Amino acid sequence: MTDLVEFNSPDTVIPPYGAYSHAAIVSAQARLLFTSGQVGETPDGVVPPTVEEQYKVVLTNIANTLAANGASPANIVKLTTYLVTPIAPAQMRAIREEVFGDIKPAATMIPVPKLAAPEYFVEMEAVAALDPS
Repeated sequence: MTDLVEFNSPDTVIPPYGAYSHAAIVSAQARLLFTSGQVGETPDGVVPPTVEEQYKVVLTNIANTLAANGASPANIVKLTTYLVTPIAPAQMRAIREEVFGDIKPAATMIPVPKLAAPEYFVEMEAVAALDPS
């Protein structure tokens, strides 16, 4: 994706705490894909009981949505994560790397009191840059 997106973290701001970049510049030639918020529910309706398991399902749902649109996690420009239940940062990075590989998009994590249903502990939305075709 280096031809469509350039990531950077300027020396004039605090270095990223984890696997993300402070900025993403998208080429004017790219098409943008915006996902709706994905929750930790599998396609067959199973909601795992832990936030870590739900986080993995959320990432898988996003990866599958990208794949259905001719993209992969490497196309991700921005991730926004909403968490009801915290996950240890190191564990969060390990799970994300397991599903998405070593990507460092612009990212935001927001603690929230609740999501659309009480059984959901995490929701995530993504923006991805696609080839212009």
